Amino acid sequence: MALLTPQSRAHRADLAELVGVAQRDLGILFRQFDSAAAARDGLMDVLPRLTAIYGEAAATLGADWYDDLRAEAGVRGRFRAIPAETVPRGQTDALARWSVTPLFAAEPDYPTALLKVSGGVQRLIANSDRETVRFSSIQDKSARGWVRMGVGECDWCTQYLDGEVHYVEGYDFQAHDHCNCTAVPAF
Repeated sequence: MALLTPQSRAHRADLAELVGVAQRDLGILFRQFDSAAAARDGLMDVLPRLTAIYGEAAATLGADWYDDLRAEAGVRGRFRAIPAETVPRGQTDALARWSVTPLFAAEPDYPTALLKVSGGVQRLIANSDRETVRFSSIQDKSARGWVRMGVGECDWCTQYLDGEVHYVEGYDFQAHDHCNCTAVPAF
């Protein structure tokens, strides 16, 4: 099965563009914080909305892509991809608290804090796309499962996961911050 098709490349580019817009919005907001506490509280306020807006868009992107791939594969029967749920508030609150820890140091490190929250936002938004494809592949009786696809952007994914085929229900994607792997349905 050839995974890195023009369609998968286009999908990855669309998802990266969506995440990039979310990260730009986050960066604009982050520059307004003047203290560690303001950053933590501000992020706890805005991250649920930010990840909901962009996460829903990513889930829709994943659902449309899934349905297009299913149609291109000529799969028989009726099925529509199931968009992933929005990110739970507990995850965004944990991200906010964890990402601002460099700001509580004697010398606050704003670039590192922004990198941490930006990576977490990327993971949460991209997970909406991944989970849409993964869950739909499990629920679709005509799908064989899903495949994790990366293109060697990080050492960990390249060494341990790139190209593995996952047909087992319940296997989680296990993405990390700044992970650009995607889930691809297998028909």
